[in-house]
Amino acid sequence: MSTRRERKKKKLLLFFISCIVFGIGYYILNVVSKIYEVPLGLTFHVVFGCTLMAISGIYIGYTTKQLLFPKKRKRTKRVYLDENSDENSK
Repeated sequence: MSTRRERKKKKLLLFFISCIVFGIGYYILNVVSKIYEVPLGLTFHVVFGCTLMAISGIYIGYTTKQLLFPKKRKRTKRVYLDENSDENSK
């Protein structure tokens, strides 16, 4: 089993990788798609750049929410039934 610290490091690493992917998508959208003769066509590069930015943006938002705003655990008091509960009720 991985510890909480290892999972947090893994999420931070994936967060930074997602930021790099967002940058690559931005580059493809704004620089490569403006070049006149690209191999697969301008529309492919625009769609591919937008897709990369959208997917990595969603993951960045999700990971930020998990890292900065963790769920609060509800602590409830445990109630145990007495063995002699039938005798007391009579």
